[in-house]
Amino acid sequence: MKLSTRGRYGLRACYYLAENYYEGYTSVSDIAKELSLSENYLEQLIRILKQNDIIASIRGAKGGYRLNKKPSDITVGEILRLLEGDFTTAVCAGDESICDNRQCQARNVFSKIDIAINKAVDSITLEDMLNDED
Repeated sequence: MKLSTRGRYGLRACYYLAENYYEGYTSVSDIAKELSLSENYLEQLIRILKQNDIIASIRGAKGGYRLNKKPSDITVGEILRLLEGDFTTAVCAGDESICDNRQCQARNVFSKIDIAINKAVDSITLEDMLNDED
């Protein structure tokens, strides 16, 4: 399983906003410049995150974007699912109607992997990422 640029860039942007949580609002152009990302692409990702209450915005000269909740209240899983969709290693593991073979050991393994991945990303908050800096 590989994350797309949507997931990677979106998580990086949220991490940047977590780093600057107490500094106020930040413009998309500043975020894009700091992270060396396309401003247009970043705007698309921020729009998704804003629509799902991860990011808040304000207009005006001192406007921009910031996290809508504290970094400790936003998980990596929450961000990645909004941008990537559900985490699943195989279609059959996430949707039993695809395959009705209940004896399939491969599906059982895929399901266990899915559970472990989801548990891992749901256990990491943006605050955890901030505190994990070396």
